[in-house]
Amino acid sequence: MPKKLSNICTLQNRDKKIVLAPMAGITNGSFCKKYKDLFGIVCIGAYDLDKDTQRSSEKIVKRGRKEFLYDLDEFDNLIKNEINEAKKSNALVSVNVRFKNIDEALPKLKTIGKYADIIELNCHCRQREITELGIGQELLKKENSDILKNFLIKIHQLNLKVPIFLKIRANFVSTDELIKNLNNVKTYFNGLHVDCFNPNKDYPDLEYLKIIRDNFNDKIIIGNNSVKSIKDAEEMLKYSDFVSVARCVLSGNIGWIKNFNNNCAIK
Repeated sequence: MPKKLSNICTLQNRDKKIVLAPMAGITNGSFCKKYKDLFGIVCIGAYDLDKDTQRSSEKIVKRGRKEFLYDLDEFDNLIKNEINEAKKSNALVSVNVRFKNIDEALPKLKTIGKYADIIELNCHCRQREITELGIGQELLKKENSDILKNFLIKIHQLNLKVPIFLKIRANFVSTDELIKNLNNVKTYFNGLHVDCFNPNKDYPDLEYLKIIRDNFNDKIIIGNNSVKSIKDAEEMLKYSDFVSVARCVLSGNIGWIKNFNNNCAIK
């Protein structure tokens, strides 16, 4: 069974159920602290923990997308400062991470574990430069399940005191394949952050989320995708413990989150 952590109780009893999702090159400490008392959890990152992924991020930036670029030798100071800034939001802080070389990543993960409330392994990114490394959403494939397991075992051996979450994408692999692969590593993670991606649709695949909830009801589930109103959040919370938002925050559509929090407080 996954380690019993005090942070899990903190998560389960969190009164704010809306989470700020990680957005590459956007959600750092400075961004998060602008939303004081709005979110239960803020996710910063994704942060690259090795040279391979940082080189990939440099390529992504060159073609016009945002990513976080920094000197890996200065990572410990950088991430400590980013987490401390994000905590000014009065939310728990989750750090979304990517790497190909787990041994290069381990010292940085240890540092993150000292300051963050959650570590979230990115099994979600679909940018070509990342998937060509065999990571991001590629980690959800059956042929990469041993790689994912090796990553999680080595993280587990660090004996960190924070929960480990996986950020995953729906409909990249079938539910059967995903459930089988996640069951192969369920000892080593505490939660799932599920992008309910629904190909060619403008609404989330809640059926996919329900299947995940039914198969991993001992895990904390964060639902994500196209949540932009109280109604959207309530629908997704039928199958999750939290819901995360991104685009509505960028567009300034956050009034409903304040109202949702107030309604929850009254209940």
